[in-house]
Amino acid sequence: MTAQSGPAHESFERFLHWLSPDRDLALRKYDEIMQKTRKHFVRKACLDSEDLVAETRDRVVKIVSSGSNYPNQEALFFSVATNVWHEHLRKPRLGSLPDDDLLPIVPQETEEKELQANCLERCLAQLSDSERDLIVRYYQGRGRNNIDARKQLMAEHGGENTLRVKAFRIRTKLRACMGDCMRRDRK
Repeated sequence: MTAQSGPAHESFERFLHWLSPDRDLALRKYDEIMQKTRKHFVRKACLDSEDLVAETRDRVVKIVSSGSNYPNQEALFFSVATNVWHEHLRKPRLGSLPDDDLLPIVPQETEEKELQANCLERCLAQLSDSERDLIVRYYQGRGRNNIDARKQLMAEHGGENTLRVKAFRIRTKLRACMGDCMRRDRK
């Protein structure tokens, strides 16, 4: 393994020295702060938390290497992490999640509805217990009952974004399974 040199390496070394003059202690502090920063973004249900952690670290390294004096290391990290998070929220999204419709096509014939119901039952049985419970509860009820059920699910699964992503992934599995099942059973 070759020794690194250059401005980036020097900046990172200065950053480690800022954490602690003792290199071993500096590396331990670095690991602890990075874990806390990672947890910070995960709690916010960010799908690309690793990118945000890296961006936070790079900005803090740049701030420290510029000679600025920040005695409270964690405070600097979390203020930068907060700024990175807010910038992330302001970025335009590439596209929204598809509508919450479970079945893409509404069958017109009774036989088709029965085929679809049988396939849905088989596909639900292929999901893990936790996935099946989540998706059934996600679509259970109407009106106020549905709102209350989703609020409960949000609390159990870490918030609205996390719940929507989990439901989206399960719906994707179900759609693929349903398509395969419907094609097989029509033959």
